[in-house]
Amino acid sequence: MNGFPDMRSFLARYFPVFMGTIFMAIFSGSVAISTAGVTYLRGVDPQLKSSYSGAAILILVAVLVLGNVMIARGYPWATRLMAGYLGACLLFVLPMIQYDLNRLVYGSAVLFPLLGLLLLNSNRHREMRQRLLEIRHLRQAVIAARKKR
Repeated sequence: MNGFPDMRSFLARYFPVFMGTIFMAIFSGSVAISTAGVTYLRGVDPQLKSSYSGAAILILVAVLVLGNVMIARGYPWATRLMAGYLGACLLFVLPMIQYDLNRLVYGSAVLFPLLGLLLLNSNRHREMRQRLLEIRHLRQAVIAARKKR
């Protein structure tokens, strides 16, 4: 049917890379926020630190949800939003090397955004985004044809 696979084969092919990118973004944000509490904000009052962390989590979740919903809707600009999110998480945690963090914690804080960027740049994710863009254009054509009636 018009070169588009059925939903089962589409999900079997693209869902793992889509969810992998989402999980890497979730892990990146959560590690960045939690390590900020013991590095950048270590001298701050615990109640204020909790408020800052909560606000940062809400902002990161909003960006993450917006980016992935827009990717799923076929908007190419959302990929740059997600790359910016992952890049910001990476740039936020890189200077933490000067603090005496556990090597595993610091390594995962650097690894998660890098893996997310790698998945976002993978051929399968690019192919999925192209298919979703084609589906969006097809959906817009159907809506325009209905409005003409």
